[in-house]
Amino acid sequence: MRGCMRVLAITVMLAVPAAISAQFGHPLKGQWSGGYGKSQENRLLMNFEWDGKELSGVINPGPNAITIKKTDIDYSDATAWKVKLQGEGKDATGKAVAVTIDGTLENIGAYYKIFRGTWTQGTLKSDFVVTRN
Repeated sequence: MRGCMRVLAITVMLAVPAAISAQFGHPLKGQWSGGYGKSQENRLLMNFEWDGKELSGVINPGPNAITIKKTDIDYSDATAWKVKLQGEGKDATGKAVAVTIDGTLENIGAYYKIFRGTWTQGTLKSDFVVTRN
């Protein structure tokens, strides 16, 4: 009987951390804020969702939202992932414009992660930095 209790206790101790980490999801999941442009004067709000297989999201929710259409993530470096997001937004006239976000996800193991790189929207190209809220 005592041996069964030990096996049960060990099983529970091993299962609980796995269940807790499974609830968190993907390191990009969540809400991010920051900016792009010279001195990050253009504000950014990114909302990412993880369905267990794919990352989806929207940038600057509202009438001028940018919908993420494609996500490529290079997981080869466990400390800093290379991330490329492609989406579509609208310019000032309402015309569709391609948006590409090419960056690096840093501090992967921490709650407050940093995602930085290059923001390209139409002909505009600048640096961006966002942190997880």
